[in-house]
Amino acid sequence: MKIYYVANARIPTERAHGIQLAKMCEALVKQGVDLELVVPRRKNVFSRPMQEFYGLKTPIKVKKLFFLNFGFSNPFSYNLSSFSFAFSYFFYLFSKRLKGEKAIFYSIDLDEVSYFIAPILGWPVFYEMHDTKRKRFLYSYFFKRVKGIITISDLIKEDLIKKFGIPKEKILVFPNGIDLDFFAPAKSRQECRRILRLSQNRPMALYCGKIYDWKGLEILVGAAAKKSECDFCLIGGSGEELQKSIGIEKIPANMVCAGQRDYKEVSLWYGAADVLLVLGTKQNPYSYYYTSPMKIFEYMAANRPIVASATPALKQIVSREEVFFYEPDDVASLAEAVGLALNSSETACQKIRKASEKVKRFEWSRRAENILNFIESNQNGSNG
Repeated sequence: MKIYYVANARIPTERAHGIQLAKMCEALVKQGVDLELVVPRRKNVFSRPMQEFYGLKTPIKVKKLFFLNFGFSNPFSYNLSSFSFAFSYFFYLFSKRLKGEKAIFYSIDLDEVSYFIAPILGWPVFYEMHDTKRKRFLYSYFFKRVKGIITISDLIKEDLIKKFGIPKEKILVFPNGIDLDFFAPAKSRQECRRILRLSQNRPMALYCGKIYDWKGLEILVGAAAKKSECDFCLIGGSGEELQKSIGIEKIPANMVCAGQRDYKEVSLWYGAADVLLVLGTKQNPYSYYYTSPMKIFEYMAANRPIVASATPALKQIVSREEVFFYEPDDVASLAEAVGLALNSSETACQKIRKASEKVKRFEWSRRAENILNFIESNQNGSNG
């Protein structure tokens, strides 16, 4: 099977969608797919090849296309750039079709406009969605013409059926995945802390993720202030970025913002932690209802207690059998849950074992296999 995976993304990137793209492409190639990743040719501060950057064991063919880059700093320029990329990939792929090539068009929802032209190619189109969509003409036009949609949660599937009348058999639900070998602990907590030059004596709760407004990071600062006997560590941004994002002048003394770290170093930080944190807020619909963060799967493979926000999105992935839940946006609840994870060793060990077993369902290889079976079953089906 030939698949052109088209993504309006800077590759490589330090952001989570880049990891998802890279790991998904690798998993599909390992399943025997002849895959080519098609992306815009953008300036990039990262010069390393994709395979090295993400620690891939399998090389991925990447085609970077010229496009008119109007910038990405505001919605207008972003959409103009996305339109330009849409026409760039269309002419590149249409030339392949004119030569008689048969393929699957596969894409992911990284912008609002670049997808719409894909059905005109005449190849079966499959679209991966990580968020719900507003009812608008372009989406209605597009969804009637795709062969199948892959979503990361049942809530997104239900929303698509309700808003756009998409037949349920055209939608596959499969959360994000995990590379178990990459995140399996290979070193002791003490060794990880020695390598990272962290204190050996204080308990540490760790949050991994970029600093975005929709994540509700205020609660992390509040919990650190309330639980001074424990260090709270954030990897993915600086203290200055955190202060600016949530509008505070000072972060607690027991909070460490370690900045952006190399992807291949992340497992060391997980190994150094006593507790791993997954946030979620009621203040943002995506955070509360729809997100399927890859970090939850990484945490489950890391053999550490997990404290997670009790959002509908996270409850679709984990239960009280695997994690310690806290109430969203409740500082006291988060601080209490961290304390339980640190001090209830028997309960924590039981949850770790359950999480380690459950995460095996979400390997990238299984995700790729399910998606390929879905494509095989739907590529010749009718639209609408």
